[in-house]
Amino acid sequence: MIIFKKRILYQNWICEWLKDKKNYVKESTYANYSNHIFNHIIPMLGKYYLEDITHKIIQDFLLALSDNKKAGLSLKTIKDIANIIKSSLKKAMSEKYISYIDLTFAYPNKKQANRLYVLSYDEQVTLTNYLLDNMNYRNLGILLSLYLGLRIGEVCALKWEDIDFKKGTISINKTIQRIYIKDGNKALSKLVITSPKTVNANRDIPLSKDILNILKEYVPSNLHSYLISGKLKPIEPRSYSRYFSKLIDFIGLDHFKFHTLRHTFATNCISAGTDYKTVSELLGHASVDITLNLYVHPRLSQKQKCIETICKVLKGKVS
Repeated sequence: MIIFKKRILYQNWICEWLKDKKNYVKESTYANYSNHIFNHIIPMLGKYYLEDITHKIIQDFLLALSDNKKAGLSLKTIKDIANIIKSSLKKAMSEKYISYIDLTFAYPNKKQANRLYVLSYDEQVTLTNYLLDNMNYRNLGILLSLYLGLRIGEVCALKWEDIDFKKGTISINKTIQRIYIKDGNKALSKLVITSPKTVNANRDIPLSKDILNILKEYVPSNLHSYLISGKLKPIEPRSYSRYFSKLIDFIGLDHFKFHTLRHTFATNCISAGTDYKTVSELLGHASVDITLNLYVHPRLSQKQKCIETICKVLKGKVS
């Protein structure tokens, strides 16, 4: 007969779980854990004792996260929250605080997201011409994002020493972000520079001669300087995003997010016939599947061509 340990409120247990995780995960990951725990998990599940939590209670909670009309969470966020719950309860089971709980859940059937917005050829020309005619450190970062597919955090974290002018490459090896850590009633905010989000996000990207020539004109005396500031102090993503939005409005383009530059780069690569593995590595995706799911959407004409090719065999048999 298994004797389980004393009754513990789930909110106390998951806070201890979070405290332990702090020793093993990146600060940005810890921030995401704490925000999910204090904003969603504790308010709804914290009142239960560990041994009173059932599969149905958790399943209903996960479905409710999507049903909220004002603040329905994305499927990814809901799965992230579910993984936190799973990990905390697995620890409780292994330490004999609770008996076995089935941790296999069904997730809300979210409607398919709208297609990613991509800049038209004319929009790309308008933006590129303005950047080239009004070049400075900040505009240089926008140009690199459009023609290299960089994330905003990666651009903000770039230093001039990351550029190898002899090899003609740029090294993406860190990202910068402002994280918000909620710990009970306290909320902390800080700027952190860490390694990219995945191992594959660490990458070297080759530079064209045109981009290299532009970069050479702006090399500062101190190569430890950040690329888009030209100084030893970085510009954080939210400030850079505001600058970008004002620039787009000034040019007269319809508003779009900074990340649209990355989408446009990827789409241009696919349209140019670049193989998917190469595109995936340039983007720093964790797998080719991510690239395929995001950017590869065959046109009807391509599907028609495929069917006609396959049916050539049928045509030969019939004739």
